[in-house]
Amino acid sequence: MITTDLDLDPKYQNLWKRALVSADQKNWDYVINLVLPIVKDNVGFMQGRMLLRTAEGEKVNAGGKKFGLGSLGLSGGGLFKSSKKDPLEQIAEMEENVFQKDPFNIGTNTQLYDLAMKMHFPELAAFALETIRMGHSENTKNMHKLAEHYMAHDEPQKASDVYRAILKVDPRDIGANKGEKDAAAKTSIKTQGWSQEGDFRSKMKDSGEAAKLEKLSKQGMTQEEMELFLAETIELYNSDQTNIVVVKRMADLYERIGQLENAYTFFEYALTLNPGDVSMQRKVENLQNKIQDLQVAQMETDIESNPDAPDIDDKRAQIAEIRRQRAGKLIEEAKVRVERNPTDKALRYELGQALFEGALYTEAIPELQQARSNPHIRTKAMLLLGRCFEKKNMNDLAEGVLAEGAKELVAMDNVKKELLYELAMVYNKSGKQEQYLEALKEIYNTDYGYRDVAKRVESSYT
Repeated sequence: MITTDLDLDPKYQNLWKRALVSADQKNWDYVINLVLPIVKDNVGFMQGRMLLRTAEGEKVNAGGKKFGLGSLGLSGGGLFKSSKKDPLEQIAEMEENVFQKDPFNIGTNTQLYDLAMKMHFPELAAFALETIRMGHSENTKNMHKLAEHYMAHDEPQKASDVYRAILKVDPRDIGANKGEKDAAAKTSIKTQGWSQEGDFRSKMKDSGEAAKLEKLSKQGMTQEEMELFLAETIELYNSDQTNIVVVKRMADLYERIGQLENAYTFFEYALTLNPGDVSMQRKVENLQNKIQDLQVAQMETDIESNPDAPDIDDKRAQIAEIRRQRAGKLIEEAKVRVERNPTDKALRYELGQALFEGALYTEAIPELQQARSNPHIRTKAMLLLGRCFEKKNMNDLAEGVLAEGAKELVAMDNVKKELLYELAMVYNKSGKQEQYLEALKEIYNTDYGYRDVAKRVESSYT
């Protein structure tokens, strides 16, 4: 159920890139505004949910606020009463109505744990308990529940860490003492493979390396541990620069610690050592895209914060060129898929989207017109189609398709908000100020924090 940033819809990928840049700049309010719509629509995007909770926690700590069970006026000792029955919608409501203001709320995080377990999503369940632990570091009852959860889902190393944390709070906790020993024993068996066939001494000889690789594969290493492991790996590389296992491990470690340029260099070198490795080729391409995405996000932030800078035109040109090159690859891949299955409207949508990203608006229009006949992607296709018309200054056609799409959606979800926002911008461009404000007010009445809607609406009254 876990998804990565590469699995996200392109519109959310752009928000995610900007959020990473904002996080580096510690602009937590902006991070929250960017990431909240992503996690509301992508329950399995744990990386985004973690960043969102970090930003919310930083904001709370900066304000000197203390929250817990009875804050926010929630009923039932901190329990959140949702108006929805679907678990995904309940979680989205929690994110919007509770966690933004009280990320460490015990009652609501406990509810999130229960919902996640009903959905058979143990990673999200653990995240809920870890969040309580972050805000209430002396709550040993919660930590016991967390450790038991890790043990039940075959993560004894994490359970052992939690049990040790309990013992720091209460050294006399008999259950934690026993639990830590059991977890440590299970970790040894799991990482060193003593339960498997083979020579005991040979397994002991390689146990240190095996433990490191096990932790690395599960992303269980701390930043400091990864840097130490990288230093050891570099020594091995210096001894033999043709060992592809060492090269790939070094590239992986560079990526884990955030040195993407170095990671790209060594993944590319690994590909030269094994040119037929298709998965490595994809890895190199994805990492190159990730580096470019971060560069674009940084340049976009620079343009937004300092639009009069002397190098602004150069940055815009660089962004355009990167997107043109990326779009070219996506278009070719999408065309091949459509040729194989020309009746698949979802593939038509993907091609239309790629053409739009490549600024080929005329070519994108017929693909999106076909895609809108698929009820599952109809409104998304209409949104993109409206944008194509607007880019070609065919504003009356843009108004028509965007208004139709917004009317078809009853719930004010993210797609409807985008449709209304784009419709408002077209009205504004055409000088239709009354319709412009009405479209924005529809969003304002349900989501005050959506983009710059509040600023635009409130400024019309001054």
